[in-house]
Amino acid sequence: MKNAAGLLIKYFIMYLSCLFPRSRKIYVFGAWLGEKFADNPKYLFLEAQDDPEIRPVWITKNPDVCRQVRAMGYEAYLSHSLKGIWMQLRAKYAVVCNGISDLNHAFLGRAVFLNLWHGVPLKKVGYDDDKVKNWDSRGQKIRRLIQQIPLGREYVAATSENYKPIYESAFRRPSDHILVVGQPRNDIFFDREGKFPVQHRLRNAARGRKIILYAPTHRQEGRILFPLEEHFDFQRLNQWCQEHHAVFVIKRHFYHQEDPVDFSGYSNIADITDKSMDIQELLMDTDLLITDYSSTYIDYLLLDRPMVFYDFDYQDYLRTDREMYYDYDEVTPGYKAETFGQLLDELDLIFQGEDQWREERRRVRDLFYCAQGQKAVGRKLLEFLKDIS
Repeated sequence: MKNAAGLLIKYFIMYLSCLFPRSRKIYVFGAWLGEKFADNPKYLFLEAQDDPEIRPVWITKNPDVCRQVRAMGYEAYLSHSLKGIWMQLRAKYAVVCNGISDLNHAFLGRAVFLNLWHGVPLKKVGYDDDKVKNWDSRGQKIRRLIQQIPLGREYVAATSENYKPIYESAFRRPSDHILVVGQPRNDIFFDREGKFPVQHRLRNAARGRKIILYAPTHRQEGRILFPLEEHFDFQRLNQWCQEHHAVFVIKRHFYHQEDPVDFSGYSNIADITDKSMDIQELLMDTDLLITDYSSTYIDYLLLDRPMVFYDFDYQDYLRTDREMYYDYDEVTPGYKAETFGQLLDELDLIFQGEDQWREERRRVRDLFYCAQGQKAVGRKLLEFLKDIS
């Protein structure tokens, strides 16, 4: 009963917020359920700082994030603060990467939403992911119907024409609301003007050693522990890294940041899951990426460097976690390893200088990215929003 009353109040406020006049100059940004300053909204927010016609405002539920953004000299407010509420009531445009809950959407009736999403999906997302819930249940249909009136104007950014029908289905948006333009976060890979300063924290910490980044996706939205220790012999891995003058860096998914794993006894292995480090900067410093079903590798394709796919639970993942949009083997241009022994064998081949996947990487890159979806994405998106009445 209490939850139902809370929902009714939220929806009442949402409809009431439609009455507020919205300023075409004010853009509000949020990411990762309001908890992080990161991802595509972060890079579009930074791009917007140079536009005198835009007042970009970061909205967050995390006081640390609010302080971080303000320390950079930018405007930021907590989502439930008076100023944060006022900015959301006045903003014409709302930019997110997970969904409307990146902001306090109760105050965003009649705003134009731009969903940048948080990667190019290999695994099914949104309404296509029917393992999460029954999206067509009576309750879900009623909820969508209620929200559709005040929150119906949403555009979604895709990276290629191949993803247009996928996004139409995943987000249930019409074709003309899918923008084939790219991801703003990848503009950093092609930045020659210093617009996005890179600290190279990982490269500096490695002190000349080769950097291997292990960045797997989550398992069941973090409801189970990630099986890290089951599939790695960290003693052997540490020894291998010492012999090859390398450091093995682990960046688990956001959902698994509280999983208890101790790496303090290993000289050449570092877990940075709980560190506030931008993933695009990490990729730029990485010599070799190891992943599984994470869309991180799709961004990494733009850097054209070797990668290994450690898919130790592939069949189980498909059965219990997510289905995929593409045949996995067709779109993963790198060595596959099902066991830890195979993983070390593949690392040996790469460190010996073998790279037989270069042409395949480029083929898959061109499947996931159109030519115009690789550079200057942020500027194109801002110009698009300005043209919306």
